[in-house]
Amino acid sequence: MSDTSDFRQSNGRFAKGHPGGPGRPRNPVSTTAIELDRVGSEVAHELMSATIERARRGNLRATELVLQRVWPVRRHRPIELEPPSGDGLRNLLGEHATLAQAMMNGDITPQDAQATVRVFKALQEQMRRADYQAETVGLPKTAKTA
Repeated sequence: MSDTSDFRQSNGRFAKGHPGGPGRPRNPVSTTAIELDRVGSEVAHELMSATIERARRGNLRATELVLQRVWPVRRHRPIELEPPSGDGLRNLLGEHATLAQAMMNGDITPQDAQATVRVFKALQEQMRRADYQAETVGLPKTAKTA
């Protein structure tokens, strides 16, 4: 411990002229990721060929893996809903119910349902503002300023 005291001050910091060591290597994560990508790309073709061969022999799990790789789950696609008839978009309760049913049936992903709900909420807010503006324009000037 006595020979380290020559390098450090009383407060524990390194003394002038003693930088303290090599420090952390620059970009260790990206270097490792690049190496993993290189190794992965070397064996990816071989592994995919072996998986395809197993799928051809009837291995259902291998078939599922190949199909997921070739045709991944579609995201951010248009959603087609058939809302129940009613008062249109003024009351979106029917649309929300239709959306929830489509999600529970697996027709759309929960993420797509969430995005659609955000659109519904924004639409409702705009309709409320438009209704409020229409109401205030129709009032006499004296009631409007009060």
